[in-house]
Amino acid sequence: MLEVERRRFARVLLGRRFLIHHRRSIEDPAACRGSTLLPSTPSAMAAVNSDDADKLAVGICGCARIAKKNASAVSSPFSSCRISAIASRTEEKATDFVYEVFGDEEQRPTHIFSGVDAYDNLLESKQSCDAVYIPLPTKLHDAYVGTALRNKKHVLLEKPVAVSAQSYREMLSIASQEGKFLMDGTMFVHANRTKEFVKAIPNANRVNFNFTFRGDEDFFKNDIRVKREGDCLGCIGDLGWYCVRMGLLVFSDLKADVLRQGLVKEVQVVNCELNDEGVPIDADCMVYFSGNRVLSIHCGFKHTLNQVVTIFGTGSEYASTITDVVLPHKGDHLNISLSKQHMIDYDQICIHDGKFLQSTNDIVQEVCMWHNFAKFARKIDEESSQAAADIESEKWWGGDSDEVKSANDIASYSLHTQIVLDALMESIQKGGVRIPL
Repeated sequence: MLEVERRRFARVLLGRRFLIHHRRSIEDPAACRGSTLLPSTPSAMAAVNSDDADKLAVGICGCARIAKKNASAVSSPFSSCRISAIASRTEEKATDFVYEVFGDEEQRPTHIFSGVDAYDNLLESKQSCDAVYIPLPTKLHDAYVGTALRNKKHVLLEKPVAVSAQSYREMLSIASQEGKFLMDGTMFVHANRTKEFVKAIPNANRVNFNFTFRGDEDFFKNDIRVKREGDCLGCIGDLGWYCVRMGLLVFSDLKADVLRQGLVKEVQVVNCELNDEGVPIDADCMVYFSGNRVLSIHCGFKHTLNQVVTIFGTGSEYASTITDVVLPHKGDHLNISLSKQHMIDYDQICIHDGKFLQSTNDIVQEVCMWHNFAKFARKIDEESSQAAADIESEKWWGGDSDEVKSANDIASYSLHTQIVLDALMESIQKGGVRIPL
């Protein structure tokens, strides 16, 4: 262990020597204030070939664990993206991040921004990136997303996307005006298995979704997801987001136009535990849809890891279940379980019967998400015009291609997920009453 730490520290020091060297060699320091070029061998510099040039250059604001996961996904050849810049409040975190995530020197980003203005410097930089990933605390999204979009950068935004639906509407309006794509980071939306799961049960009218994990003492003391000044929506925003999104996908039958017609009628939080800051840490929620359809949710930070979703349908022989819906199991295939039970021997014994549908897992969902993000962003650059947009109809980007249509559809699902979260938080604030939408 000491040897591992020694080598890690040596890498950090090596990185700092190169960082300082490049700072001193920049002809116009003012043009790159707060930015640093990472070390590159001649072969690495030559590696910026035509393939790399065609990829969407992405900058990352922050060095949290989720940023590391997405940086690895972006670096996949299938993602159609490459990491070109990193921003962190501290140089040490940024350097550690680069050497931990990018084992291949040719994949390392060419710019590091550090210091108190690191995020703004990255977002305002003209040369460092075409798009940004923002996994910062929810309360910071409004300002930084606006800065990124106004500086002509596409944005992939970690969920929950905002502290309110109104805030997200304003972000989308800026994205429309600037002709840049804004997408949330819900991974399973882009996985083939999700589409197969939604279609597996005809006449679906019930969805049960449990998404929990058990936080430790440090989590409840320090994690931004339990801080009012960080992610004030707590477990509703962090875990409930996925549950609500799945319900919208199922009951709209993957049709965004159905979603836009007012699919959700009422919501209610029937049980909720708040921490000392008034942030939800465990909740049971009901979301009532048109046609007497219901999504039931349990989300929280106090129980063992559980990510099980089940769909039931009127007249359907089977129930459909995924037990690893948000964070899939490792393997070549992912399962959808179709199960049924019946009684025998004068109803003394229950017999279980079932089968599995399998979906390939050769390309992980995060990589699929980044691939789609790059594809949609490129098409918006090619086709979108503000004159062709219709924000009132939730058409933020104009264009006739399937990619631009999909971009608008994803934005609608993100907005309506946030609308439901707002109503759930209102139910909590009013003691658990039903809130009409």
